[in-house]
Amino acid sequence: MLAVKISLVLGAGLFAGSFVTIWADRTLGGESLLTRCRCTTCANRLALFETFPLLAWVFLRGRCRHCAARISVMYPVVEITTALLWLAVMLRFGWDWRAIPPLVLVVALMSLSVVDLYSYRLPDRLVLPSLALSLLAMLASEIAGGDFRVVSTAMLGMASYFLFLLLVHLVSPTGLGFGDVKFALLLGLNLGWLAGINEGDWLSVVQLVFWTQLLASMIGLVMGISVGVVRRNRNKHVLFDAQIANKRPLRFLAQSFPFGPALAIATLVMVLFA
Repeated sequence: MLAVKISLVLGAGLFAGSFVTIWADRTLGGESLLTRCRCTTCANRLALFETFPLLAWVFLRGRCRHCAARISVMYPVVEITTALLWLAVMLRFGWDWRAIPPLVLVVALMSLSVVDLYSYRLPDRLVLPSLALSLLAMLASEIAGGDFRVVSTAMLGMASYFLFLLLVHLVSPTGLGFGDVKFALLLGLNLGWLAGINEGDWLSVVQLVFWTQLLASMIGLVMGISVGVVRRNRNKHVLFDAQIANKRPLRFLAQSFPFGPALAIATLVMVLFA
C-alpha cells in the first residue's frame, strides 16, 4: 500500500514539475500560460508527451524531434526535484488536508527559483499568483480541518517577514532587491501557517522567520562565494548570466547573485524539518 501511495505522489509530482517548467518558461518569455508549448529553437509545436520533460528526455534522448536541438537538462532536473519534494511533503504531513499548502508552495518556489536563476528577477506575475494560490490552499485546508486560527498566524508571518526584509532593503537597496522583499510575503505566509498548525503563538512565528532568514543568509553566502570564485578564476559568468545586461565578468565584491533560491531552500527546510 505504501509503495502505491509513493508511486501516486511521485507521478503527481512529475506532472506538477512539468507545470513548473511551463510556468517558468512562459514567465521568462513574457507569454501567457495558455500558449501552446513550442521548441525554443525551431518554434515547432510540441506533442503532449513532450510537455513532460522527463519523458521527452528519455524517449528523444535529450533532443528536439523536429530540429535535433539539445533539450536543456534543467527541464528533467526541475521535474524530478519537484516530484521528490512532493514526496517529502507527503511523508512529513501525511495524507491530510494540511499537505495541500506545502504542495502548492513547492510548485511556487520551484517556479520562482528557476526564473530567478535565469533572469535575476522575481516578477510580480509569478509572486502574486503564488501568494493568492497559497492563501486559497490554506483556506481550503482549514475549512476541511475546521480550525481557522491558523489563518491569523499565517497573516502575522507574512507581515513580519515582509517588514524584516523591507528594512534590510531600505538599509541596503543594492544588497537586497525589492523582488526579494515581495517574495517574503509568500514565504512568511507559509511560515506563519506552519507555526499555526503546530499550535504556536506570535513568538513562534517570529522565531521561524528569524531562523529561516539566518539559514537563507548562510546558504546565499556559500552559493554567492562559490559562484564568485568560479567567475573570477575562469574570468566568465556562470549560472545563466548571459541574460544579464552587463555581459562582462564582475568584480568579486561587486557581483550580483540571485538570492531567491537561497530563500526558497531555507523555507522548504523549515517547512519539512522545523
